[in-house]
Amino acid sequence: MYYKVIEKFGPEDGERWSDYLKWRGLHLTRFESVDGVMRGDLFEPKSNEDWQNCVQEDFKISLITNFEYAKKVQKQYENAEIVGIDFPEEICYEASPELLGFDLLDSHLDISMLTNWGTDEEGIFSHLIMENGLLCDLAEAFRIRDILRTQFPEDHHAQECQVCAIYRISS
Repeated sequence: MYYKVIEKFGPEDGERWSDYLKWRGLHLTRFESVDGVMRGDLFEPKSNEDWQNCVQEDFKISLITNFEYAKKVQKQYENAEIVGIDFPEEICYEASPELLGFDLLDSHLDISMLTNWGTDEEGIFSHLIMENGLLCDLAEAFRIRDILRTQFPEDHHAQECQVCAIYRISS
């Protein structure tokens, strides 16, 4: 499992929250997606120590490999939380009780295809999104990924999206 230190976002954000729900047409009670527009990454490696504790691959450098280091980074920010992120490759994925659900992220691990890509005019999957902005079923997540890749062949966000398991992390 990897860790992301991200901004908090939800009903306590007042007008920003209500504007988002109106624009997106979703009925959420909380926001646990790791969409980078709504919940920006707060970690960007700069020091040698940062680089020793992150994934050193294109577009994955915001993923921290060490939980203790993620806690250290989180302490630097007032409105931050740590979430766990994993990349299931099969439907028989074993999840822990801390699993919040599944997200579909673009190839940069920044835009959620569920909560911040387009609108629901197409009606493809909005009825499957839980009140926290995630999907509860891994098989559905893979199915939606495949639908997006088929229906939007010219869109690089859709073509390269990845299924991610999102976990609640207690510090």
